[in-house]
Amino acid sequence: MKKRMVGILLYDYVDVLDFAGPAEVLSLTVNNRAEQAIILYKKHMLPNKPFQVFTITETGEQIITHSGIKVQPDFSFDNSPELDILIIPGGPLRAVQTMVKNQRIQEWIIKHKSIEYICSVCTGAIILGETGLLDGKKATTHYLALKILQEKHPDIKVVSDSKVVHDGNLISSGGVSSGINMALYLVMQLMGKATAERTAKTIEFTSEKE
Repeated sequence: MKKRMVGILLYDYVDVLDFAGPAEVLSLTVNNRAEQAIILYKKHMLPNKPFQVFTITETGEQIITHSGIKVQPDFSFDNSPELDILIIPGGPLRAVQTMVKNQRIQEWIIKHKSIEYICSVCTGAIILGETGLLDGKKATTHYLALKILQEKHPDIKVVSDSKVVHDGNLISSGGVSSGINMALYLVMQLMGKATAERTAKTIEFTSEKE
């Protein structure tokens, strides 16, 4: 099976769980039960894992998260590998507005419009919405930002009653922890329900319906 390259866009004051949740889900996804057992013991991930996850910032410089944790990204826009999947996490609205106004960031996201999937978590949908890629499509975001997303982008069909919304190659998810739901949904789409369930069990994640 093809190894998919997953880039997570980081920026100052991003919410940690928005990017760490999907990163853990995809990094811990394996091909079978035998590999699942191995990763519980080994320090390093298996070389044949289905997702290669890395972080990207505009300049490659260290960022500080909303909770004050500092993160050194793996790549900048200039040296990032080619992506199959792009994840745009959210943060407080002031931080998101900075990203919305950053023309280089907007253009960089648009450049990836034809990759396999572009995903947003929480208020990351506002960043993605500014690109115009969500126009005419269904999307969701944090419940406190639903009205903001709809008023700013009236052409988006904002969904309020679903944690994960998939339209074309765009997947959006609600607030903070729903990035985990989104990543498990990605695993299900690409590797099947059994693998997604195995990954959920690995991280001991139970959906609200269970």
